[in-house]
Parts: sequence; C-alpha cells; structure tokens
Amino acid sequence: MSAEPSARFSAFFFIVLILIQISVQYEIPDVTIQALKPKGFRASIPDAPKLALFVFQGHVNRQISQNDVGSISGEVIRAKDGRWTVEDPNLQLKVGDVINYYVVVSVDRAGYVKDNLSFTVTALEDRATPVTVGPTPRPPPVTARPGPGTRTPGTCRPTLTTVRGGTACAGQTIFEENFDTLRDDMWQIEQYIPVNSPDYPFVSYQRLAIDPTVSVSDGVLRITPKIQQQLSGFNEESIYSGTLNLFSGCTASAEACMKQAWGADILPPVVSGRITSKGFAFTYGIVTVRAKFPQGDWIYPEILLEPFLKKYGSPHYSSGVLKIASARGNKELTSGGHDYSNKVLFGGPIMDVECHDTLLSNKILNEGAWGDSYHEYSLRWAPDRITLSVDGTEWARVEPAASGLRARFPSRCRQLPRQLLSLGSNMAPFDDHFYITLGVGAGSVTEFPDGVTTGSGRPKPWSNPSRKALLNFWQDMDSWHSTWNQPELLVDYVKVVAL
Repeated sequence: MSAEPSARFSAFFFIVLILIQISVQYEIPDVTIQALKPKGFRASIPDAPKLALFVFQGHVNRQISQNDVGSISGEVIRAKDGRWTVEDPNLQLKVGDVINYYVVVSVDRAGYVKDNLSFTVTALEDRATPVTVGPTPRPPPVTARPGPGTRTPGTCRPTLTTVRGGTACAGQTIFEENFDTLRDDMWQIEQYIPVNSPDYPFVSYQRLAIDPTVSVSDGVLRITPKIQQQLSGFNEESIYSGTLNLFSGCTASAEACMKQAWGADILPPVVSGRITSKGFAFTYGIVTVRAKFPQGDWIYPEILLEPFLKKYGSPHYSSGVLKIASARGNKELTSGGHDYSNKVLFGGPIMDVECHDTLLSNKILNEGAWGDSYHEYSLRWAPDRITLSVDGTEWARVEPAASGLRARFPSRCRQLPRQLLSLGSNMAPFDDHFYITLGVGAGSVTEFPDGVTTGSGRPKPWSNPSRKALLNFWQDMDSWHSTWNQPELLVDYVKVVAL
C-alpha cells in the first residue's frame, strides 16, 4: 500500500469499475477501521463470494471526492483470515484525527462504490487486537501465487516494506524463485513490440512454442534472443515489407501487438524474451538476483524493477525504473578513452529519458568480464537511499537531495514531471509498488552512446536520434550477429527480502 498521492489515471481505474456495474446485486458492508499503536492503520471488510478486489482511498483531516486518490491509498486482491484488509504499518494517527474515505469493490466482475464515509480516531488499538465484526474468520484460500508468507503473532517486527495484496515482517523473504520450473502463477511471459518504450529496443518479445526465447532447465532460467528472419514464415524480405502479428497471446495494448514494415521503419530484427512478476509487486526491500550476463555485440540484460501503477505518468520514465544490474554485451567497446564493454557493470535509478544516465553508476572489472561467470547482484531500496551491491560488496549508492531525487537533475532535463514528483516523498517516483522484470534487449536508443567503437574498429552502426536507427542496425547484422557466442541471460535465482 502506498500512503502517497497517486497519478490521475489510478482514479480513472476506479471509475471504470463503477461504470461496469450492471445492477445492484451486492451491498458493501460497513468498513472496520483500526488506528494502531504506536503507529499503523487497517481498514477491512468481511469476505464474500466472488469478491475479487477491495480498494480504500482516504485523507486524514481533509475531505476526499470520489475522483481523488487518497493520501491513504491501497488495494488488495485476496482475503486473509476471512477479511479483505488494507494496511499501512507506518501511518501515524492520533486521537481526534478524522479519516474521510470511500471504498470500491469488484464482485463477479461488477464494480461498486461506497463514499462520503468518515471515521474518527477515539483510541489507538494494539496491533494484535482482533476484528470483532463480520463473519467468523476462516483460513485464507490455498494459493500458489507468491506472497508474504505466514505471520506468527508476536514474532513479526515492523518493516518499511509493503507488499501488494499482502503484509510483510522485517527480514522476511517475501518472494523467492529458484526456477525449478517456470511458474505461470508467478511470472508472465511477455509478448509484444515495445513501440512505446522510451528505450526503443530493436526487439520484439515473443512467447515461442518451438525453440522458445524463455525456458527453464537444470534449475536455471534461460532467456535467448533470436533473429526474426530466421524464424518459420519469415525471411530477409519480411523484415522490409512484412507484418508481425502478435495478437494471439499479446500482453500489451493493441498498438504494441502488430507492426507492418514500412520504408525505414522495418520489423524488429531481433526476437527476445522477457518475464515479469505481475502477480507480485512491493515497495522497499532488498532484491537479489544471481545471474550470468549475455555476451555479444549490442545486446544487454534487463534486470529491472518497473512501476506497477505508473502513478507519476507513463512517458519518458516519469514513474521511474530501477536497473538492478547491467553490462553491455560487447567484448570491447570504447569512446574517447572510456570503456563501455562487458567489463563495465552499471545500474541505478532512471527517471528521465533525456537525462537517462544522471543517477546511474558503474564499476569496472579489472580481470575478465561480467558475463564470464555468475555473480550475485543486489539492490537495497529504502525510503532514504538506493544501494547497489555485487557478490556482497556495495559498489554504488544514490540518495535524494533535500528536496528529493528530482533535485539531482539539472534544469535542462525538461521531461522530468517535477511538479507531480513534488507531491510524493523524497524518493519519488520510487515510493510505490514495483515489479520484477528479467529479459534481454538489443540495440535501443539509450543503452549504447553514440561514437563508440568495437574492438575491431567498427563504429556503432546506428545513431540514437536517427529515424533510420533500426534499419542501420539490421543492415550491419553480418558484423554483430557473428559475435553472439553466448547471447543468453542465465538466472539462477531471484529473492526479495523485507527491510
């Protein structure tokens, strides 16, 4: 749950739920609110058949309209102990505070709203105080989806970490994947053309039935890029003039599901894989990924945290991306004495495409390259700083200025939504739920600076601002594809621990 103001489209989501209501078949029960001591907040309703979503939106000591996203804001997608509970363990309330709120629920695909509600804090309750209204609590449904685990009363220490649709305790493992199998309930294999990505990678993400881009074997996730023209039904001419139709199984909006080649705007020449933990999202925690990076010219790993709701907007990284770890696949890549090869680990927060590298840091490996072997990459995300580690050693940290992370960017970074970010915390946009992304990219207009040269003296074949970037990349395929001797991203495990 986030206690920060959210972007406008979140409210539109709630309105859509209301508009799809066909008839009044369900009456939202009274909401039970608890102000906890020394701090904390709970709002809950009893479980009911076919109830699929409970949303709470509220303000403390000020009014809220049905179109507002509250300073207290949360949603849950499953019941626990017979109740649907939104909780904020860090909200500080005092006797006399008035919470003005509304709630939205979804029952059997219909949306219902109950608004103009208020609650006055008359006492602070112990955290273990049971809810005494509603039906007798029953055990939560058995589910294979990742969750925060079992809490034992008296042993759960408070944490700054929050989990979408669940709760967490300090030091608790809230997500763990060892890739014994590829679990559909935990991961979504993406299928779309990233036409709206500010990176503009030169790939399509596809879920292939034969020779898949995403697979699991021997306890390892394997994400393997391929060449589109070498797949069944395609050839070299297809890239110039064909159609790529991914509507069957597409995981994005319609404009990202199909592309017709036209002139210099060819089909993406690389087919790659990408998986996302859409069933699991969290705010603050320690993410650890043990992985072996891909190697080959102009490819790179995608090991990211991406925003679940994009509450600060969608374009230009407005809602942020956290790059846990990356290294360009080129064995040798330099420009003006600077090394950009597979020897250089880089990562950190991204908040603006025009000023993409402002908060990124790098670490050079003295011997060998990062893709030569497995390493354990970690990102510690807290309300006051972001810390990067590799193999247990911290190598970078990012902290906000007095007026927030946005103040770390110079005024020339015009795409940064500074006014909207000022409504969040000092860590905005990194103060809301994010999910995990694993994949392999190629090309793009952000990952490889212009002017770099490979070890053979060959310059980068495309210019980032060029309209023909994709075409120029593909026309140089004979040069770069021959270097793809180890193009896979291999992931041994992923783990998230609460702060």
